[in-house]
Amino acid sequence: MVKNMPIKVLAVLGASSLVGMAMSGCRGDRSDKPPRELLPDMDDQPRVNPQSESEFFAAIDGRAMRQPVVGTVAFARRPLVATGDEPWMQTAREERRDLLEADPRRYLGLVREEDPAEVWRFNTPALWVERIPGSVDMAMLNRGQDRFNIYCAVCHGYAGEGGKIVVENGVEVESGGMVGRRFATPPANYHDAKYQRESSERTGRDGYLFYTAMYGVEHGAKMPGYAHALSTDDAWAIVAYIRALQESRRGTLADVPEEQRRILERQQGGNAAIDTDSGAELAGGGS
Repeated sequence: MVKNMPIKVLAVLGASSLVGMAMSGCRGDRSDKPPRELLPDMDDQPRVNPQSESEFFAAIDGRAMRQPVVGTVAFARRPLVATGDEPWMQTAREERRDLLEADPRRYLGLVREEDPAEVWRFNTPALWVERIPGSVDMAMLNRGQDRFNIYCAVCHGYAGEGGKIVVENGVEVESGGMVGRRFATPPANYHDAKYQRESSERTGRDGYLFYTAMYGVEHGAKMPGYAHALSTDDAWAIVAYIRALQESRRGTLADVPEEQRRILERQQGGNAAIDTDSGAELAGGGS
């Protein structure tokens, strides 16, 4: 009967038998040899670890994590084009607007366009925006407090006093952010004279504080920037809140509305003692 079968049928039966034998021979077997991939489809690709060095870029800066090409403009931070009315879509549209608009005063804190890597070489205060562009309201201050407490307070302290050791009545007391205290060079104390608006230095300009929040100090060499986490509005809100913290050190109880003043006076001598001469909170924490 086999003799009478066509050659094609015999070939198919033979191939099927070989496949069946091969599959049955693989069942339950283990091997230390790597599998053979006929179509790898880029399953295995070269990669680098974050914060590691790169021999390929050794002649440039040696960084495995590459910086965007100068002049590159991001189109969006989210994969979808937001056209609906949901809150996250509104946020996406605002992010896209911030990425695509080109206003150095609002988006860089500078009066003119400059290469971010070169900005720190200029010590001319007039290069930085003097005042926050736009108006400041309570909602902005609340947002600034929220962002400051999340991203800034860990180094600069909740009251913006930096991280340091102070001596009170002959006793060393830790002050400021718990991370900032560990640095050999304490983070900035925003109550220092050079950060006040009256300062003649660039550090007293609102644009300088904004740029520092977004891009760090000396383009990230001394302090990293937080542009990856902060929107343009968030960074300006932080600047507004820093100014509010500074003003809080200048006020007296006479500046406080009567209703709130009575509350402070009742707290005086308790966990939130108030210096009646300066209006500064001495104990009880918070900002």
